[in-house]
Amino acid sequence: MKAIYTFLIGCFCVGISLAQSDIASVEYFFNTDPGIGNGTQVDIDPDVELLDQSLNISTIGLPIGTHRLFMRVINVDGTTSMYNYKTFRISDVPDSNTANITEAEFFFNVDPGIGNGTIANVTDAGSVNRSFNISTSGLPIGTHRLFFRFKNENNEWSMYTYKTFRKSDVPETNTSDIVEAEYFFDTDPGIGNGTNLDVADVTVLDENLNIPTAGLSIGTHRMFLRVKNSNNKWSLYDTKTFRVSDTPETNTSDIVEAEYFFDTDPGIGNGTIVDVNDVASLDDDLIIPTTSLTMGTHRLFMRVKNSANRWSIYDEKTFRVSDIPFTNNASIVSAEYYIDVDPGLGLATALNVTGDELDENLVIPTSTGLAQGDHYLHIRVQNTDGTWSLYDRKLFEIDGTLGLDSEILSEINIYPNPATDYVHIKTPNSLSIKSIMLIDMNGKIVKHLTNHLEKIQISNLQQGVYLLQIATEVGSISKRIIKK
Repeated sequence: MKAIYTFLIGCFCVGISLAQSDIASVEYFFNTDPGIGNGTQVDIDPDVELLDQSLNISTIGLPIGTHRLFMRVINVDGTTSMYNYKTFRISDVPDSNTANITEAEFFFNVDPGIGNGTIANVTDAGSVNRSFNISTSGLPIGTHRLFFRFKNENNEWSMYTYKTFRKSDVPETNTSDIVEAEYFFDTDPGIGNGTNLDVADVTVLDENLNIPTAGLSIGTHRMFLRVKNSNNKWSLYDTKTFRVSDTPETNTSDIVEAEYFFDTDPGIGNGTIVDVNDVASLDDDLIIPTTSLTMGTHRLFMRVKNSANRWSIYDEKTFRVSDIPFTNNASIVSAEYYIDVDPGLGLATALNVTGDELDENLVIPTSTGLAQGDHYLHIRVQNTDGTWSLYDRKLFEIDGTLGLDSEILSEINIYPNPATDYVHIKTPNSLSIKSIMLIDMNGKIVKHLTNHLEKIQISNLQQGVYLLQIATEVGSISKRIIKK
């Protein structure tokens, strides 16, 4: 079979600073790495610093099935980029199939064999886009999968598609009033044995609740909440993770000392001192010299100490030292954002820019494909001289749904955190991990693993915060970890 695979490699941004090396060569390979310099060479302009073009890459010789295309660049100074890859599938079924669909069948959970499923009525058409009423009366309570496949007039069957669903003895439309609610921390004491909450008889519980945490130890905990209706049926629980700290939420102690450091923590009290007045909060513009720093990306950390001799957790900002003057009066001409992983300068999602200003009231859509948990929104701007700069970075969280899959994901345990050498991942029951990505605060994927996933070595990484994204058979979850 012959096929051509087109791969857009705009994400290979080798850099735009004046000190950046030119690209010397580009190579690609399928599935197995033959070693640096041993891949198939790609013809490119030898003087480019930013590679942004479409390539036609032949897949002749590859067998039918799923493959991965890997690509990397080699600079004139001999340094090599991390590879990027795309997964694709070679099939003997043509992409364009004009034969009409003549038959459809479905089955639950276990494949009875092609042609042995339950027949679904379809009319002869090139595609099917309609709703089906599928009876689930014979299925037991629990989680199931519904599979569908189609046959065309050439007597060829498609690959199946499927949906996962849960059959419950609680009707989807439940008009019974909520008559009772209870909560518990960390460990389920059993239905009806939690701490009761006063609720009015309502169909929906939507109010702010004051939950005391006085008896909890310092550290991370989870609060669970469930309700019972007038039919004496309990709901699945909802959960929230929170942290109990020995630092009071309202701290009236004055700030008496502040210090900062770059990149590596020298230890509490060993940073560079900042002159501050005794105040309850620090809200000053500080001038911090960077003359001792090398060209490149750095992180500034700052923490404060109060009159009770307690140090705060540090705050941090990422910035870049460049041979471009800090005073830059060039106007902003474009802006863009990305979530978690940097696709490359100029390749993220564009934002509207008015004059020299970026609208601060931004509405950023979050894709339904984002993993449950922690994420970072990165915003950067470009001025008239072509220079890009980091504008802002914000942490946000995607809440899980009130369902079985979300609850399973929330039970994944990542430890220790913070960590120095290794991070361990423990999954509930027989949950299988498909892949793991570790992303740094610059949006760079520093690790992408598809095997040996229960223990991740991080000793070679720089200190700081990373996103650990875990893909499983029931969905994905994203959590922050700290490398000490």
